[in-house]
Amino acid sequence: MRSQWIEHKGKKLLLINVANLTHDYDTLKNELEALIVLLSAEPKNSVLAVADLRGTHLNNNALLTLMSNAPMAAPYFRKSALVIESNYARRIILDSLGQFVGHLPKRFEHLDEAKDWLASEEA
Repeated sequence: MRSQWIEHKGKKLLLINVANLTHDYDTLKNELEALIVLLSAEPKNSVLAVADLRGTHLNNNALLTLMSNAPMAAPYFRKSALVIESNYARRIILDSLGQFVGHLPKRFEHLDEAKDWLASEEA
């Protein structure tokens, strides 16, 4: 599994590493399903999570996978960040996910910035 618990500035973070999967939707689906199992052991509204999607192509297959798994994962996140390339098409795609998860993760272009934000005391 590519997702793992890490420590950053004294905080326990869940790094959801699905970067560089390009068009590998089976692996994306498997990773997200494993993530749901991992999260189920945690209290709801407790997890600080960062998802790295850089280099993963977000076509219809990827979006369907994200939409089917995001509502099951979202209740466990207290604070979440998304690391992804910034462009207009991706912004529209990700904004549409908000209807499935209630709120969108804060977006970053660099993993270290996302981890710093998660580790901050800001809620």
